[in-house]
Amino acid sequence: MDEPTLFDTGRDTRPRGRNPLTTPRRTDCRPTTNWQPDEHLITAAQAGQLHIRNLSNEDRSWVVAGLTARGHTAEDTAHMLRCSLRLIKQIRANPMTAVSLYAQSIAVEYETARLQAKTTKRAHQYELEDLRMTAERYKKQRDDLIDQLAAQARRAEAKA
Repeated sequence: MDEPTLFDTGRDTRPRGRNPLTTPRRTDCRPTTNWQPDEHLITAAQAGQLHIRNLSNEDRSWVVAGLTARGHTAEDTAHMLRCSLRLIKQIRANPMTAVSLYAQSIAVEYETARLQAKTTKRAHQYELEDLRMTAERYKKQRDDLIDQLAAQARRAEAKA
C-alpha cells in the first residue's frame, strides 16, 4: 500500500490552508480602534499630574511630541512624566511621535501667529484710542481758544 503507483506524482495532494486543529490562533489580531489625541494630556504633563506608565503608546507619542513642540528638552520631559531619559528618547524615535510632532509643530506655529495677530490688533486698538484722545484734547484746546478769542472780541466791542 505504501508503494508508489503509476499515478503517484510524489506531490502532496492534501488541501492547502490553515488547519484549525493544528495551527495556533493569532492573539495579536485585535480590532483597531480610532485613537483621538487629547490636548489635556500635555497640560497635565506640564503640571506634573501625569505618569507615563498610565498612557497608551499613542498617548505617549502624543505627549512627548507635544512637550517637544513646546520647547521642552528630553530631560524636562522625562522629569515631568516621571520616567527615564532613555524611554523618552525611544518614544521620540517612534514614527508616530514624528507624525505627532509635525502636527503639533504646525499647531504651535498657528497658535503663535494667532496670538501675534491678536497682540497686534490690541496694540492698534490702543494706538487708535490714544490718537482719538489726542484729537479730543486738541479739539478742546481749539474750542477753548475760540471761546477766549470770542470773549476778547466781546470785551473789545463792549469797550468801544
